[in-house]
Amino acid sequence: MTLKYRQSSSHKSRVYSLARKVENIKYKKQVKREKIIGPKEYRKHLLETQLHNRELEREPEPRGRATRKSSKADIIKSKRIIQSQGLDIVSRESILQEPTILDDEKYLKPIIKMGELEIPEMEVDLSNTDKPTVSFPELNPKAKAKAKAKAQAKAQAKFMNEKNTLESYIIAIPSYNRPDLIQIKTLALLHRHRIPAHKIIIFVANKEQYDLYKAKIPSGLYGKLVIGVIGLRNQRNFIMDYYPEGAHIVQMDDDLDKIMELISETHSASKASRRGSRRGSRRAASKATRKSSKSTRRMQPITDLDEFITRAFEICKKKSIFLWGVYPLANARFMSPKLTTDLRFIVGPFWGIINRHRPDLRITIDEKENAERTLQHYTIDGAVLRFNNVGIETRYYKNKGGMQNEGKDRKAEALKSVNYLHSKYPKLTQIYLGKKSGVPEIRMLAHSH
Repeated sequence: MTLKYRQSSSHKSRVYSLARKVENIKYKKQVKREKIIGPKEYRKHLLETQLHNRELEREPEPRGRATRKSSKADIIKSKRIIQSQGLDIVSRESILQEPTILDDEKYLKPIIKMGELEIPEMEVDLSNTDKPTVSFPELNPKAKAKAKAKAQAKAQAKFMNEKNTLESYIIAIPSYNRPDLIQIKTLALLHRHRIPAHKIIIFVANKEQYDLYKAKIPSGLYGKLVIGVIGLRNQRNFIMDYYPEGAHIVQMDDDLDKIMELISETHSASKASRRGSRRGSRRAASKATRKSSKSTRRMQPITDLDEFITRAFEICKKKSIFLWGVYPLANARFMSPKLTTDLRFIVGPFWGIINRHRPDLRITIDEKENAERTLQHYTIDGAVLRFNNVGIETRYYKNKGGMQNEGKDRKAEALKSVNYLHSKYPKLTQIYLGKKSGVPEIRMLAHSH
């Protein structure tokens, strides 16, 4: 480190030079304080303090009349000294004080600048005149940033060690103007599956919504109400920022009816096929068995939702995938028992993530935000996990409240979003305008890394 001070032949003179610099800074700091409170009041305060200290240092005398006279005389003498210096009149009106640099935290200690490096106030020990010592705090220009990062890491570690948070999951439900609907839909669904209430966090838009939900929803149905921000994309981003990296977050819409799973059943062969297998060859028997055996599919409510969510996160961790989801509908005709990791649409009403604070994972659109999330994770991680044997029952675009209350033309907004996504991911998407509802859609093209 190069010092911009005058070069001296002895170490002792350099130390004294630095010590004088520090004393000058302390003196200037004292002068500024005097200007703030007023020089007259400051001198009076110092004088009274000195007189009081003298009284404390005086040895106690025997009780008696002389003691009372001397103490009274000292008081009169002190008053005369104060009057002689013109300090007996002090204004009782409050003096307005403008903020100064002394009010700023970073100026509480003097700063000595050496080149581009800022060094806080040093400690100089002059008790040994032959070899004075100077001690500095740790010289690190990025100490404040490192301390902040350390505090954040400590808070994150604390969160990770808490029970029923990171190692299991949190269910976050963004909701707007639906305090009655959320009770008979999503909260009732979670209650039927015996999901602990402390895992369920409801995110509302503002204080007015907070009071409305607080008054209408029984406290036993959820763990916490959090005031977030208005707008679906803003609320999704807020939830990601609210929890630390690595947190297991399940996001659910507030109007879910059911979560269903596909059950495939294979019926045994008939008596005729079994008889033929005994008489004919093995090949003929197996052919007859395949013809006679039948496989049926049916849907039923998922048996253990807690176990399913836990297993979904375990598979994600094993395969280094950060986003999982389910089939968009509950229809046995189109569903399959397969788990896929290629590019498949992860629907918005029910999905889970292992949280990451990345700028390229920020949601930028309200309509089709679920498609944007799918494409973001696939381009970053090369995979998204979808359970094609699990689907949801919900009414898309029909329930009152939520985004329907924003007064926007959702078809027009959807068209803007699909055009935006297709321009951003032209090789992975295709625009589809053939739905009966007339709502434009973005389709994911078959793609795998």
